[in-house]
Amino acid sequence: MEYENKRYEILKGLPPYGPMYIPVIHTDHPYQSPYSEGFVIRFHTSQGESWVANFMVGGTDFNQVVDFSETDLTLVIAGGNGYIMNRNQVKPLSTFGGDLQMALFTPQNEVVAANSTDICILNSKGEQWTSHRLSWDGIKDLCLEGRLLQGYSYDPMDDKNEWVAFTLDLDSRQTKGGSYAKYYYSDGTPKKTRLSWPF
Repeated sequence: MEYENKRYEILKGLPPYGPMYIPVIHTDHPYQSPYSEGFVIRFHTSQGESWVANFMVGGTDFNQVVDFSETDLTLVIAGGNGYIMNRNQVKPLSTFGGDLQMALFTPQNEVVAANSTDICILNSKGEQWTSHRLSWDGIKDLCLEGRLLQGYSYDPMDDKNEWVAFTLDLDSRQTKGGSYAKYYYSDGTPKKTRLSWPF
């Protein structure tokens, strides 16, 4: 069927005519108005119908849509807010994030997304895993070498080495390096390293 091949389309804005759009709310930000224009998508259901979703945006300008056709799930990142959707349902199955800034797609049908402090892995079943804190405030230059994620995390206390390399094994979920690990263990216990802010 045509609708099976076209499961969604990103719209430039809210349509001026037709059925009323449906606000899709992020559970972590219920105080925001659901009627302001956000990230707009038209979903085509498996029954050949369609509906327009107006996704509440988060705190960044990063938008992304990833379709998991084998499970009929769609990941929508709207201005940093993450939504797990089924095109046949108007309410999200789950929400996460809020300040997501980038994402990679693996050959194993996983999405690896980053905000300013940690990494989130999402699979085609909608299952999520979030790393412990890797950065004080900033992650950049993510890349994949096989099943090893590499990137850099920001250290505001070391002006000679502001960007600290880290790795994350996508299978074992073990991390190495990162700016936060210079000063704290993964459970939040401080190391004996003395914090020194550069001002």
